[in-house]
Amino acid sequence: MIEPPPDFLCCELSAEMNEPMMGTAVTANVWFMLEYTRPWGAKATEENELPGDVFKWLSDQVSAVNGRLQFIRQFRPDADVLTFFVGVNDENAPRLYEFHLSDYEDLLELDVTAVIAGDGRFAPHLVTGERYFVCTNGKRDRSCAVYGAALYRALAEKVGAAVWQTTHLGGHRFAGTLLSLPDGVCYGRLTPNDTTQLLANSQRGNLWLEKLRGRTCYGSLVQIADFYLRQETGQKRLDAFRLVEIVEMGDGRWQVTFQSKDNHTHQVTIMTAAPLPIYANSGQLKPKESPQYELVNVVRSA
Repeated sequence: MIEPPPDFLCCELSAEMNEPMMGTAVTANVWFMLEYTRPWGAKATEENELPGDVFKWLSDQVSAVNGRLQFIRQFRPDADVLTFFVGVNDENAPRLYEFHLSDYEDLLELDVTAVIAGDGRFAPHLVTGERYFVCTNGKRDRSCAVYGAALYRALAEKVGAAVWQTTHLGGHRFAGTLLSLPDGVCYGRLTPNDTTQLLANSQRGNLWLEKLRGRTCYGSLVQIADFYLRQETGQKRLDAFRLVEIVEMGDGRWQVTFQSKDNHTHQVTIMTAAPLPIYANSGQLKPKESPQYELVNVVRSA
């Protein structure tokens, strides 16, 4: 492994190595996206100036549902409200709710449990269409300051307020990284030139396999199996398959079973491959090993 120059960007090095992106999306049952107008540090959602009771409330909500908190912003100097999204990351019926707050303490009155359960009282808050969240947190890694910011600006020109900047989405070596909600799909290595194709796939309800990191409703192994299944079948519709089960077979193999909309089952078998040495952070000359997996076969029921 060749040691890179000390000022390298990890995303450029990852792209040069052609590091696979499948299976690298974070997993969350519920996304909590809170507009935070103060400066973001490297660990913004952990180290911030939110009121103590609000921060505790958020932490409790996130931990109760295996969720993930993200800070978001748009630099809206004239805005008189704060925006808060709750994304229910359901495999078959994902939903995104939007709430407007006069201050952060308004959160303490929100019944998040009822929102997640689909209580009809919150139907007026359901978002129509996709919202896009681009990691621009350069304090976490310079890759996101360079590539994320450029991607955000390009998307904003096309979809306006439907795109937000967000804090660390995981995997800045794949910058520009983006999360779409309510679909809960994570992409990487997006450039301003990719925005037209990204939006075309998103608006048709398709996955763009070339840039896909994974569906965030799935764990890493299922994300990988889902990628291979779609690559083998050519089926790109987000709702084409649903997960049935994942079984560890031993000897570094897993069998992941999906069911298609026509009630056929597809068994995807994957196995561990040689790990890939990578540089996960810009300017840090300390490589680590990234687990890799390869496809064994895809078997479709008769």
